[in-house]
Amino acid sequence: MSCHCHDSHCSMHQHDKNDEKKELIKNISRLLIGAILLAIGFTLTHFDAVYGDISWSYFSANDFYSSLGFIAFIIYTIAYLFLLVDLIKNCVSETKEGNIINEYTLMAIATIGAFAINEYPEAILVVLFNIIGEMLEDYATRKSSSSIKNLINNMPLYAHYINKDNIVIEKTPEELEIDDIIEIKPGEKVPVDCQLITGHTSLDLSSINGESLPKDVSEGDLIYSGAINLTSSVKAKVIKKYKDSTLTKIMKLVEEEESKKAKSEKFITRFAKYYTPIVVIIAVLVFLIGYGVNGFVWEGELGGQTWLYRALSLLLISCPCALVISVPIAFFSSIGKASKLGILVKGSLAIENLRKSEIFAFDKTGTLTKGTFALKNQVDSKYLQIAASLESKSTHPISKAITSANKEKLLEVSNFLNQPGYGIQGTIDGVTYYIGNKKLMTKNNITDIKEETTPFLTLYLASDKDGYLASFIVADEIKNDAKEALKALKTEGVKQTVMLSGDDSKIADAVGQELNIDTIKGNLLPEDKLNEIKMLSDSKQLSYVGDGINDSPSLLASNVGIAMGALGSDAAIEAADVVIMNDDLMKLAEAKRFSKRTMFTVYTGVIFALLVKVLFMVLVSIGVLGNFSMIAGVLSDTGVMAICVLYAMCLLFYKPKYIKEPKKA
Repeated sequence: MSCHCHDSHCSMHQHDKNDEKKELIKNISRLLIGAILLAIGFTLTHFDAVYGDISWSYFSANDFYSSLGFIAFIIYTIAYLFLLVDLIKNCVSETKEGNIINEYTLMAIATIGAFAINEYPEAILVVLFNIIGEMLEDYATRKSSSSIKNLINNMPLYAHYINKDNIVIEKTPEELEIDDIIEIKPGEKVPVDCQLITGHTSLDLSSINGESLPKDVSEGDLIYSGAINLTSSVKAKVIKKYKDSTLTKIMKLVEEEESKKAKSEKFITRFAKYYTPIVVIIAVLVFLIGYGVNGFVWEGELGGQTWLYRALSLLLISCPCALVISVPIAFFSSIGKASKLGILVKGSLAIENLRKSEIFAFDKTGTLTKGTFALKNQVDSKYLQIAASLESKSTHPISKAITSANKEKLLEVSNFLNQPGYGIQGTIDGVTYYIGNKKLMTKNNITDIKEETTPFLTLYLASDKDGYLASFIVADEIKNDAKEALKALKTEGVKQTVMLSGDDSKIADAVGQELNIDTIKGNLLPEDKLNEIKMLSDSKQLSYVGDGINDSPSLLASNVGIAMGALGSDAAIEAADVVIMNDDLMKLAEAKRFSKRTMFTVYTGVIFALLVKVLFMVLVSIGVLGNFSMIAGVLSDTGVMAICVLYAMCLLFYKPKYIKEPKKA
């Protein structure tokens, strides 16, 4: 089965892939060159017993310039400037976007401080660790996105155009003109809005408007793009060009929401906004106060030179190595572990926003329900056997609900007749039976039917001999784990559950009440869902769970869009921030719990790093550490970094609560 896509979309996708590849090659090159130069410089300093411990005072000694220490200094400087260029570019780029104080500013200040007090390895390591951290997080996100793309099974959208000579030609939807005649085969999507001219069939509209019941259509009926033809081959006349069709309108809504969805700031950016000015102000105050208290004298034990050294040592201690590597590793571990649990996450922002989500809104069909039909009421086994025998001859999706419920042997049916829009009839043991809607009963003069008070679809069974026999209430099945999953979400801190459905309001109410959902709304078009999402997310963080094309705008508009991936449409999966691989609703609660654990790990790791740094900053400021200030600075950063990294990696050993840990192959 071939896949058709717009040339512009394909070229954009290819362009994005090329950009990603170039960025990856650039980062690997920077990392390798920086690491090699650092290793050479570090080795040279250890072979120089006199000038190995490089200090600015050595520059006044002539023989320093012929030493290994000086060569090391040159190599360190080349490595530092090589890495600093990209850091400054990122810093300027963020500043232009309005983020004057960002994580790159923080790193630039820290590295300059480290370089100023001759801590060259530390100055270089800050940038190298940042590159590693970003690459790890990008890798985890890319792996998740790759898995998501592999999950997408895009049913190709093309048209079988019938020309004047009655020859079928395959065309793209964009090539179709108004009044063109097309053929739509079973299992295919309707490519454009059109009018049926020959044949009759059933259409699955669930991915377009959320309607769970298939719609029977016959000659003269309008059919909409994106609907799936279920039962028989039909011919239709095009009434709207592709650009004006229903599916295109929904995709336009998606594009609008995609452009509106602001790129939230990453945790490290938000952190840097507060952390950077604080440490810079502290360092400046330490220098000015110490220098001032000692009468602005530069030389001497407590002169300006000593206080500048202490201020620069403070910048070195405040160096964000532990943060720029441990925070991405926490998200890397989290995304990796989540994917093993069948929860695909598109980046760290989705995890952050999922933790904050207080409202969970759901689509109904295919999300809370299975999208397949089942018999809801108890029926006499004899009548169920007769009904199943008749329905076994039908290709209508509803028929499976009755044939699946029957446990008896099927009876032989003759004179079978399918009456689209009414139902079916057939003869069993010389008696003619009818099963269908009320219109079929009226048409065959069956007047004694017992009408059911239910919002769900009701089929009636009758015979020409005994009249009305039984009723069959058929409804979209609620998923087995739906009720338990909603309860688990409340346990994990979700304050409100909402169901937004394109299905009939009465059906939506019945399903919502059975699941104890807080707010239920039915008869919603895609744009109505979108407006509801926007209103709900005005005051609180909201996650939206859906699976159809019609859910795509809402998935994008919510703080976190969650697609039920196994059965979800390609549009919904691409629009989502999180994809649940196998439609297990319990994974929603697990994802919520896991996001809380991840952010707890991130926050506690950051707090631990800050507390240690603050302790060392105080010790350096009051002069307790004396000439060991620089060593203390390095230890307070690299030591803390090692602890924070190990702590962040603990997320790889997370034990799920609501789902079973997949067995290793």
